Amino acid sequence: MHPKAIAFMRAVVPRRVRNSLRSPAKLARWCWDSAKFSLGTIRTLQLLPDWSIRCHPEAYRVTYQAQILDQEQREEFLGFVSHCSHKTFLFDIGAHFGIFSLAAAHFGGRAVAIDPSEAAMRMVEMQAAINGLSSRIHAIRAAASDVSGTLEMLGSGVFSHGYLRVVKGRSKHDLTQVNALTIDEMAQAFGVPTHIKVDVEGHEHAVLRGARETLSKSLPILFLELHNEMIRSEGLDANAILDQLHQIGYCTFTAKGELASRDAILSRPIVRIICKPRAFSRTPI
Repeated sequence: MHPKAIAFMRAVVPRRVRNSLRSPAKLARWCWDSAKFSLGTIRTLQLLPDWSIRCHPEAYRVTYQAQILDQEQREEFLGFVSHCSHKTFLFDIGAHFGIFSLAAAHFGGRAVAIDPSEAAMRMVEMQAAINGLSSRIHAIRAAASDVSGTLEMLGSGVFSHGYLRVVKGRSKHDLTQVNALTIDEMAQAFGVPTHIKVDVEGHEHAVLRGARETLSKSLPILFLELHNEMIRSEGLDANAILDQLHQIGYCTFTAKGELASRDAILSRPIVRIICKPRAFSRTPI
């Protein structure tokens, strides 16, 4: 397509529509799954030998791909589950379809699930309802950041299930405004978490800046996805995040529970780590 035609399309056609046009097959699948759910189709997914969840068809597909087939995400999820109990109070930051929130609630705990995607938050509420866990999961459509107010985010569309992320250098026409709040504000409103999971597609610096008081005073267990490649693309350095966590008093572990070296953490495009108070280990990060 001619560059002028592309520029015209971007100027007059909303990004949400363009995203759908880029992936008509996946849009059709999303609509078909939603239609089946409205007619009563619910699928069951066995996550653990003694735990299965009931799923919207699209949630089944996404959760099966991530928590069953993808080895790294499976290890991350099992690492989280191993830390769950009836005392768990999770802040699920970047909740997407809320599988971590469902795990916390299943084991008798509670969760506050936050995500900027309207589609994701609707799915969290549906998944909580059909599994009888609505009283234990509170869903908020917003983005976590370092200050409250509003944040402009880029939607990646139906092909990636409604993800939104913070990017620089994009036209305002392409961006979606969402409410923003900090983890420290969440702690004041809902209580201090025992666990925090962060998966925010390169916005980790801001999210953790907005959690300084909660992390410093309470040292909740932190399940962190570091998107090193995205962080570098925005001109930032993940070393600063690890420095902050070290100063607060955390050590970093792999999803399997082994101590993780800084070099190993920084060498991969995406890495999933568990950060625990230094009392858990004699070796600092």
